[in-house]
Amino acid sequence: MGERMECGIWCGPSDAGMSESSVAAFVERAARAGVTALIMEVKGGHGLLRYPSREFAEAVEPGYEGFDMPAHLLRRCREAGIQLHAWFIDYYEGEQGPAYRRHPEWAAADADGRPTCGTTLRGSRYGAVWMCPARRPGYTDQWLVPLIREFAERYEVDAVHHDYIRYPGDLAPDTYCFCDDCLREMPRWAGFVSDAIPDEPFYHELYDRPYLESHWEQSPRVLPPNWDRLPRAMQSRFLLHGGFFQGGLNDLDHFFYSYRTHWVTEFAREVREAVRQVRPQMGFSAAVFKNPIHSGRFIGQDWRTFAPYVEHCMPMDYRDHFPGTFEQYLTLLAEAIGRQKVWARDYRTLWPGFAVNFLYKEEAEAALPQAQWPHEKLRRTVAAIRAAGTGRLCIFCAGQLTAYGMWDTLQEALA
Repeated sequence: MGERMECGIWCGPSDAGMSESSVAAFVERAARAGVTALIMEVKGGHGLLRYPSREFAEAVEPGYEGFDMPAHLLRRCREAGIQLHAWFIDYYEGEQGPAYRRHPEWAAADADGRPTCGTTLRGSRYGAVWMCPARRPGYTDQWLVPLIREFAERYEVDAVHHDYIRYPGDLAPDTYCFCDDCLREMPRWAGFVSDAIPDEPFYHELYDRPYLESHWEQSPRVLPPNWDRLPRAMQSRFLLHGGFFQGGLNDLDHFFYSYRTHWVTEFAREVREAVRQVRPQMGFSAAVFKNPIHSGRFIGQDWRTFAPYVEHCMPMDYRDHFPGTFEQYLTLLAEAIGRQKVWARDYRTLWPGFAVNFLYKEEAEAALPQAQWPHEKLRRTVAAIRAAGTGRLCIFCAGQLTAYGMWDTLQEALA
């Protein structure tokens, strides 16, 4: 038997219920299993809040106006010696949520100016709205940061937990965001034009080096002369596929991706500063994708840059993020955690995370009854993370442990 690991569990409001007794029973069940941190969702992907907010009362989910779930949960967690992280779905919003209904201009937009909700994915209308992280003033500074600050001022939880701290990935990673604000500000942010002398191309005097791109330091005007007359779709295409030098490499995608990672990380900084004004000791955690180099390019989430603003890194090392069989997953999981220990070296803690349901890919595809799903898969996954030496893990999610009858198995695996 090894040392007992610290174990976090992502959980939803339905796991805790809407009574003092149900909250108490849930925390007791988690404590008995050896859970040391609950990551409870308090802002959902539908844009609604699971607590009686005063400043954002219009966003409170019906039923939570009169039931202060975080307060009850926090009291029970303190009694049980369990950390409580408040889980916020950051940039993924509900189409019917008040933020989008009041400010549709805050939404991320494609090259034609359309929000994500009307996009077709897997044959169906997507429906959900992604908000633009870069727009100022906008969703970040007018809604999300003040909302989290209010929560922190009201509840002395151990940490604010970021999720969906990124751009959309399943709707074509290069499609967002080309909202009006990004089309105006991205060229200025990247230095593609001078505000003081906007119409001067500033060509290099000599061009005496063997490569055109070697003359970059004088920063010529990158935007074409007819920029203001181009339709937004052409402007968007240029910012993604154009070249820094006319006749040079098509390299503007570098600036596009850098712009996105900058604003995602800037949000992490801004929310930390706002929260620390009211709760100087409060921590931060984040659910992130397994490889920050890849997620930086595809969804603007290079979480290596979060370290000054987030203490606890929780990579979602879910099986569906890896190819192959279950045995191959365990091998690739160990390899990924080894790399994450390097990428997360500036964080205080690293909690590799796995999802219970995705462990059972073969059983689900064979339509086997859940009673026949081998609990050994959960035990072996916990053992693989234990062997990686982080001393911590995080599991998605409490509802799946309940549905699959695996709380006792988790207790055995953590012992």
